[in-house]
Parts: sequence; structure tokens; C-alpha cells
Amino acid sequence: MNKRFIFFVMSMTIALFFVNQYFASKKQSDYDAQKQKQTVLSEEKRVEKEQNALQRTASYQDLPLVRVFQEGSSREPLAWAVQAEPGTYFATSWSEEWPKSVVIRGQEAKLTATDDHFAIYSTGGYPSIVSTYLPQVGMHDAQVVTFPLGELPTVTLGEYDDGSLFFPTKLPQENGIVLYRLNGEYIPVGVYRGQSQSFLPLAKLTNFTSYVSYKAEALPKRELEGQEFYVIENETMQIVVSTLGGAISEINLPFKSEQDETSVVLPIQFDRIIDKRYTSNALFPSRSYHIFEDSKVALKDGKMGGYYPLLRRGIANDSGYPPHIVPPQYYAFNTISEDPETANAVYKVTHFDKEMIQLEASLPNRRIIKTYRFPQEGKDAPYCLDVSVKVEGDSRGLWINSGVPEVELISGSPTPAINYSTVRNTKHVVEKLSLPKTSTTMSSFQPDWVSNSNGYFTLIVDPTSDIGMGFQANNIPGNLDPSRIVLIDSEHDLYPASKYPGYEILMPLRRTSEPMTFRLYAGPIDKNILKKVDETYTNRVTGYNPRYSQTQTFHGWFAFISEPFAKFLYFIMNLFHTLTGSWGFSIILLTVVLRMLMYPLNAWSIKSTLKLQEISPQIAKIQEKHKKDPKRGQMEVMAFYKQHKVNPFGGCLPLIIQMPFLFGMFDLLKSAFPLRGASFIPGWIDNLTAPDVIFSWSYPIPFIGTTFHLLPILLGVVMFFQQKMATAQNKKKGPLTDQQQQQQKMGTIMTIVFTFLFYKFPSGLNLYWLSSMGLQILQQWYMAKRQSKPDKNSREILVKQKKK
Repeated sequence: MNKRFIFFVMSMTIALFFVNQYFASKKQSDYDAQKQKQTVLSEEKRVEKEQNALQRTASYQDLPLVRVFQEGSSREPLAWAVQAEPGTYFATSWSEEWPKSVVIRGQEAKLTATDDHFAIYSTGGYPSIVSTYLPQVGMHDAQVVTFPLGELPTVTLGEYDDGSLFFPTKLPQENGIVLYRLNGEYIPVGVYRGQSQSFLPLAKLTNFTSYVSYKAEALPKRELEGQEFYVIENETMQIVVSTLGGAISEINLPFKSEQDETSVVLPIQFDRIIDKRYTSNALFPSRSYHIFEDSKVALKDGKMGGYYPLLRRGIANDSGYPPHIVPPQYYAFNTISEDPETANAVYKVTHFDKEMIQLEASLPNRRIIKTYRFPQEGKDAPYCLDVSVKVEGDSRGLWINSGVPEVELISGSPTPAINYSTVRNTKHVVEKLSLPKTSTTMSSFQPDWVSNSNGYFTLIVDPTSDIGMGFQANNIPGNLDPSRIVLIDSEHDLYPASKYPGYEILMPLRRTSEPMTFRLYAGPIDKNILKKVDETYTNRVTGYNPRYSQTQTFHGWFAFISEPFAKFLYFIMNLFHTLTGSWGFSIILLTVVLRMLMYPLNAWSIKSTLKLQEISPQIAKIQEKHKKDPKRGQMEVMAFYKQHKVNPFGGCLPLIIQMPFLFGMFDLLKSAFPLRGASFIPGWIDNLTAPDVIFSWSYPIPFIGTTFHLLPILLGVVMFFQQKMATAQNKKKGPLTDQQQQQQKMGTIMTIVFTFLFYKFPSGLNLYWLSSMGLQILQQWYMAKRQSKPDKNSREILVKQKKK
């Protein structure tokens, strides 16, 4: 091999080695420099983060903190506490036992209530803690105050987001009280447990619940008073749009009347009471509004009654209840973000006519254009509204609100439900979301639509174009957005606002320059109407079907059992309603049909009962014979039953068989919209889904309330008569056995229990059970008369007994 070639190769190898070493060294040097730079930047960011947190952390001197002294001593403080209200103090434990009284600000403060490591002290009167519910959207600062023994209070910044409390710098180690700045002052909103490092809102401290009241963040009065309202209306709905938030403040559904046969909504007792007693809250719309008529825009005042308010509209003045204006953030299709000013933005109307309204608002970094119009399908799409939202600029962190539905009471309880449609294993399914206590976020999928219902009416928000992933469901405390039912006998607090929270759905917008479109269904959960809407929007080419009709759900503890029975009962009732035109008669005829279907079973049961009555003298003799040995006597009685093929529990079987039908009827009345407001006997049974009312009074009586219901009393009388009838038949056969005496006592107890249990149940359920019991008595009387003569089996038993 040529020496020159070898020398060249070796030289190149050595040169490449040193070149590689040079670049490797330079790369390492650059990496070290970059790492050092990153370290410096990280340190700068950490310092900046700490400085930012420090700036946002309140000084303990700016918080409503007071010193707590031992009684009889004013020099050495025991601890610190938070002044919740004048005379009311909120404290964390500083010793194993809470002192019965302490001195705060020179006054004696007595221990009022405790909950684990926290307590309330009061200097006199009824203690009061004014609090608020933390916002469910965005991240918000909270101050966690801890009280180390012998030291000054320590304040740690917390960041509240989606129901949890996070700490940007350090975790508090001791128990503390969480404060939130509202309207310029700090108020307690919860507690922090140092051991578990968890946050608990005040609402979860059950021992303090009765002392806590809630208030919302105040909006500038000029903004609320300055908003204007515009109305577009058709045969099925009245849409009221506010310039504050460019959102829907009211959705009012007209009642069915002789003049308007299009609507299917009937007035109920609440509507009549509010129209009569609380006229300022019976205006539709609730405030002056603009409407397009006669080719021009006119300003009008709301008219009295005639509508059902699907959204909560606040409480007007002169109603006997503190007035309340709904914050715009709860309006339907308002745009929500971390910045509260987004929901309170003032919109300008750019187009307005009978069918459509368009508004726009210019905000920092974005311009929002909203359009509301009735669909082109017209009467084929009742209770529907097309909505368009276009965001020009930054659309990050924006959500659309569904609005908060009004309350519907069934058996005295609200029945809200949140459902959503999605795809599971290539199949469209409708699933039910558990009602959130504060907030629930679903982020892993994009629903086809979300339904926010109150039991009989629903708000279905259906994105017809691509939006952001998931949705959020929030609990809106009744104190912040009260229902209209709080007006009823408000002087006695018959329907306290805190007992009836509302629910809202937030759907995220996505970053796009194109308009995002939605379809809103705001109307009754009526199967026929929903199917009509489904058919209107079904695309047979693509196979698309909105499936709104699947939003109907059955409520109740035993819904998984009662739902098929409820559907079966409604099918039969609907047939009878087609023939009679009366849902009341349909319930009675349904009862007759069910009794006919169960006649053989009931007949067998009555025969078994009559056989027990016939052999009761022999049973009594056996029991008398073994009076001193009850256990032996019971065994002899059971052997006697077995010998003569008599089932002592045969009479219970029909009642057990009827239970699923009873549950089914109960859930049916809570879910079938056509029965809502359906009258049977005007002036008495005006609504089959609510208790009947004979008369009422003003002062509430415990359990009974302020109205007298006759149907459950009649039911109790019928059950008592049936019990007496059975007892009289037993006594004809001889003295009552121990078992018969027990059955008599149990029957009396059940009569009382059923009367009280059914007192506040829907009149339709009382009518069903009353009819069923009446038919039971007739069948029992007929069977007893038919078998008044002893049958062959009974005669054989008597002969055998005589021979013995």
C-alpha cells in the first residue's frame, strides 16, 4: 500500500478526531451555557411567581381578624378569629377543648356552634355569617388564614379553580379559614384542613348551615338599569334578549287557550297564585321591551299573565320578598369567561325584525356577534331557536351558558335532570349526569347535545357546528338566582330559596373565525312534540337524527324497575285518553283494566283469605291448647296449614304484585308532560300531577302545609272500611287468631301510614290507588258472598275436627 495514502488516511483521521472533539466540546459548552440560562430563567420565573403571589397575598392587617382573650384577662390573647359579622366570630381550635366563653373586643362572646376544629362565637343575638359561592368559571384568588399558637396570623395565597384550591407557593400546614374578596371586603367562604390538605366550603359544615347566608357579587346598578330588552315571538315561544351580555334573559311559553290552540302548556296552581297575589311578578316580559311591529320598532310594557317562564327571571319589587335582579352571567347564551366583564358587556343591536335579532359588542382583543332567529321550518320545529355566535379575535376561554330553568315541584320536591347525547361504541346513547353539588366538568368528548331540564320542561343546547370539547355543569345556589316559588307565602318562608338551587350548562367555544351555530329547544318534554322536531331535522341521506325525544327520563329511587311499567301504563292511558278526552277517566279505566288482568290472582288470594277465616276456630283451639308453649303452638299451626293446603301469606301476594305498577304510576306522573295541568274535576282536581286542593289558609301547619287535600283522606277512609270489612268477616267465623289480630293491627297502622304518605302525592296517584282499593273491596265482597257456604274442603276439615 502506498505510504502517502497511509499517511493521508492517518492525517485525516487525526484531523477529524480533533474536529469532532472541538465541536463536541463546543456543543457541551453551549449546552452548559443554555442550561445555566434555563436555570437563571427558571429562577427568575420562580422569583417572579413568588413576587406575583406575594403581591396577590393580603396582609393579615387588611383582613377582618380580631384577638381572642381568655375570660377575665385582657392582656394575654388566647388566639385569633375572623369577624364574620358584627358580633359573630369564626375561629379555629387553639386547644383540645373549646372555652364556653371568651372575650373579644371587650365583650363576652359565647360558644354557639362547633364543627370539628372550627367554631362560632357570638356576643349576643342570633349569629350570622355572610358568605358567597366561589365562581365556577376561571381561577380566583382566595386567602387562607392560619393561626400558629403564640404567633401572628399567617396568610397564604390560594387559587380556586373548578371546585379545588391550589397553592402557587407553599401549602399551609395548620387548619385555616378561607376568605374571598367580594365587593371590596373579605368574607369567609370555607375552611382548610391542614392534616388532609383539603378545602371545604361552608355549605359542607353541617353544624354551621343555619347560621350562614349567601350573597352575590354586586353589579353596578347603572349597568343593570341601563340594559334594554328586545322581543321576538311566535306561536310557541317569546324570546327576550338583553343588551347586557347580548343574551336571552327570558324564555316565556304561552299557555294553551281558546284563542291559542297551538300551545300545549297549561297553567297550574303556582301560575294562578302569582297572577292573583303577586302581580308585579306576573308581567311578560318582566320589564319594558322593544318589539318590531307595523314595520317599525315600538316600546311596550309587559302584559299580565298568559305565559310560563322557562328561565328564572328574578323577583320584582312590591312582592313581599326582597327584590332580586338576575345577574347577566346566568342569561341563556351569554358569553362567560374568567373576566366577569365579558358577561356584563354592553351589546349594540345591529339588526332587528319580527323573526330575528343581531347584536354585537367590541371587547378588548375580540368582537362578538350574536344572532337569534326562528328556524325556517316554522311550525314543523316548535319551541326551537337558531343561534349563531361569531368571535372575531381571541376566543380562548369563552363559554356559552344554557340559562337556569325555573323550578317544577312534584310531590313537593324539585326534579331537575341533566342529560347529554353522545356516541358509545358507534351507537348514539343518552346518558344522565349526576347533579353537581358545585361543579362537574366533562372534558373527554364533545356531546351531540346537552339537556338541562326541570322535570317537565327542558333547555336542549345542540351545537350544529364544531365547538370546543366537553361541557361543564354548575350548581347555582337558590340565593343567587331565586325561583319564583319563593314568593308563595314568603312571610312564612314556605319555599326557602336555598332549598331550590338551579343548574346551568356551559359549553366551550373554539378558536375559529367562522360563526359557531347552535339549535336551542326550549319547551316541554312532550314525546309527540320532540318526535316532530326529530323528524323535521332528520337527514335521511346522511342518517342524522337529533334524537331529542330520548331526553325524557323517569325520576325516582326505583326508576330502573318502574320505567317499563310506567311506559306500559302510559300506553294504555293514552288509548283511553283518545277515547274519552279525559286523563282522569283514563286513570280510572286503566285501574279497571289492571284489576281485570290480575283478577285470577286476586281471586286466589281472596279464596286463601276466606279459607283462613273458615279454619280460624281450629287455629284458635290449637293456640289455646299450646298457650304455655307458643313455639310449639306455632309449629302445630304451620303444620295444620300445610296439611290442609292453606297459605297464610296468600293475601299479601296481590299487594306485592301491585307495587311495581304503583311505582310506575308515581314515576309516570312525575315525567309525563301531557298530565301536567290536566284537570279532572275543576275546582278540586285541577292538576293530576299535583295534590288536589279543596281549600287553603295562610299559616303553614307542620307536614300539612297551607292546603287541604281530600283524596288521601278518602283513600284512608276506604282502606279503613276494607280493614273493618275483613275483620267483621273473620269474627263471624269465631274468635280471632293471634295472626289475625296481628294482621288487624298491621292493617290499621298501614291505613294511617298510607294516609300520611299519600297526603302530598299527586292527585292522579291518589285517584289510581283509590280506584284500585274500591275495586278490591267490590271483588272481596263478591267473593265472600259467593263463598258464603262452606266448600267441600272446608266441610272435610270440620268433620275431621268433630271426629277428634
